[in-house]
Amino acid sequence: MTRFKRPAAAAGAAALLAFSLSACGGGGDGADAPDNASKDEFCESWNNAFENLTNTEEPTDEDFEAFQDAVADLGDVGTPEGISEEQREGFEVFVDAVADASTEDLNSDQIPGVSEDDSAKAEAFVEYAVTECTEVPDADELLEDAPTE
Repeated sequence: MTRFKRPAAAAGAAALLAFSLSACGGGGDGADAPDNASKDEFCESWNNAFENLTNTEEPTDEDFEAFQDAVADLGDVGTPEGISEEQREGFEVFVDAVADASTEDLNSDQIPGVSEDDSAKAEAFVEYAVTECTEVPDADELLEDAPTE
């Protein structure tokens, strides 16, 4: 996948999941996650989580279980310092929602059992993660990959 497609796919998958996962009941551990992760650790964990979903058009149950495991790892890593309170709460909603979700939940239009306020927090977290963790190549990298005449 090219450098431009990967961030776009990850952003699309993240946005889709933030609004489509079921979060009924407990089971996740987002609230217990550390709040002092390095940005590099956080972004590596965030990007690893979406590898299983961005490499396929329709995730299998195995792909989704690998995603859930990777998001649980993200919960173990936690969030970097400097994340807003709303974004941190959205992280907790996101981690818990993924823990409780199934592949069938990918087709839902909303997060069942989650308030509008929590959905907005999850959206704020996803926007934060996509913004912080999407690598945009610098001009020299783009020129190296450009076709020559």
